[in-house]
Amino acid sequence: MPIIRIICLCAVILGILSAKDDSPNPYTLPKDGAYYLEHNTEILNNFLEQVKKQSEERNYPFFRSRPLVEHTVYRTLSPKEKESLQGGIVLTRFFLSSFIRYSHLGGVGVGGKFTKNAENEMYFSFDGRYLSDLKALGLGREIFAYCVLPRFDKCIMLGIGEEW
Repeated sequence: MPIIRIICLCAVILGILSAKDDSPNPYTLPKDGAYYLEHNTEILNNFLEQVKKQSEERNYPFFRSRPLVEHTVYRTLSPKEKESLQGGIVLTRFFLSSFIRYSHLGGVGVGGKFTKNAENEMYFSFDGRYLSDLKALGLGREIFAYCVLPRFDKCIMLGIGEEW
């Protein structure tokens, strides 16, 4: 009888040990910007709409003690209002339409459009560390960014899983 119990116990233990673990391995999950951007797009769109609403009311939220204005609203401001926001941050959403240049010192310049079929292209300057993410995302991809006013330089991409 004890031998049967030992055999049964061994069978149970082997069954437990051989059970397949279906939980996802965190080391095999994709970790590129496209993966994170896909999961963060809805949150970013909601955030953009809230900032746009506050920008239209001239009740700018602040990011690190700088006023934050939505890009399409910024374009409608008077020159005097734009001047008062110099050094502030613009929140922009655009579709990547071209790669302009890359330099180790100056970063990467890109062209973007508010809609995929828009005629006018705007230009943004990102730090060089974003080159691989921008290339991986590819032309036509929706991009969210903070850029320093008034030149839309020193841009940082939002929603790509970058740690701050």
